Amino acid sequence: MGGAAGDMVLASLIAAGAPLDDVTRSLEALGIPFRLTTKPTEVNGVGALQAGVEYPRERVHRTFRDIRTLVEGADIPYRASSLAVEAFRRLAVAEGTVHGVPPEEVTFHEVGAVDSIVDVVGSCVALGLIGADTVSCAPLPMGHGFVQAAHGPLPVPGPATLEVLRGSLIRFTEEPRETTTPTGAALMSAFTDGAFTEAAPPMVLGNVGYGAGSMSLRDAPNLLRAVVGELEGHPGGVELLEANVDDAPGEVLGAALERLLGAGSLDAWLEPITMKKGRGAYKVCALVRGVDRENLARLLMRETGTLGVRHHPVGRVAAERRWAEVELPYGRCRVKVGSLDGEDFTAAPEYEDAARLAEKAGLPLPRVYDEVRTAFDGRYQPSAISRQQEQE
Repeated sequence: MGGAAGDMVLASLIAAGAPLDDVTRSLEALGIPFRLTTKPTEVNGVGALQAGVEYPRERVHRTFRDIRTLVEGADIPYRASSLAVEAFRRLAVAEGTVHGVPPEEVTFHEVGAVDSIVDVVGSCVALGLIGADTVSCAPLPMGHGFVQAAHGPLPVPGPATLEVLRGSLIRFTEEPRETTTPTGAALMSAFTDGAFTEAAPPMVLGNVGYGAGSMSLRDAPNLLRAVVGELEGHPGGVELLEANVDDAPGEVLGAALERLLGAGSLDAWLEPITMKKGRGAYKVCALVRGVDRENLARLLMRETGTLGVRHHPVGRVAAERRWAEVELPYGRCRVKVGSLDGEDFTAAPEYEDAARLAEKAGLPLPRVYDEVRTAFDGRYQPSAISRQQEQE
């Protein structure tokens, strides 16, 4: 609508259903002092939330390496952690391009402050809490004029904002203000892998939330709207992507799977194959929603170097699934619960959470799995963090 900033993204997702207490609880794992608040407001007659972060004044300028270490070392759900690091990576690459320094050495000023870290990580946590598998976003609006930054006045759109959005659709407006900030651009770019589109996919509408900015705009309400729904299901709505790769090392293929899963693939895996002349290779496979096919096929090509990706529709029968969470003496772990006709029939600890807890507590992974299942069976009351028709 009016634009995108980190606090607006966070506020819109909380307004759309992400519990504030759960977001705050995850953020506390960062180990930095802060207080996250939200307050209701009204913009042009529309009820919205405004998010704010209070924190002690500090004289620390963090590098991308500092922030990545902070986020990856915290007990935060894996997908949220990965998305947050990806958003900061895109910012680091953009700032590095503008200032002519390697991304790892970029020193964040405004973006490295506690409030920006809370906005970015909190938005990624909130996205997971509402159960969003995929995200679509309209082209972000660009205002004009100047904004005061740590280095002095900068033109609007900011140089870093434009670098983050390189390759994405954007929309220039006559608004004499900064409508999309570098943080807002980085979050929406990471959520969508930079693929913005004018038309949202068909869906069964669920929740709607509005996040309000702090300024008044001349030509549009300063709101960011989060629309949550279940994508329209139909035969052929899920597709299988495949690519044969014989010239990429294992670590590249492993990273490609992580990127595919982080960008919204329902599942991704490798299959060993033998190609012509007896060459050993791997087939990279990804199960995706039809609406994500083009974006994820391009991601697969970029990550592996393959020149083509096959795709074809697949049918399946899927159980209803939801995420639950249990508390152990050494941390929290998510549990994926499957049910048929309203009756739970399986519960599986989330690997990334369990592996992180095993390392943190110095315990074997099978023992953590057993303790998670015991905690779920004995103490958990079935009110899930989120319920969704998740399909793998």
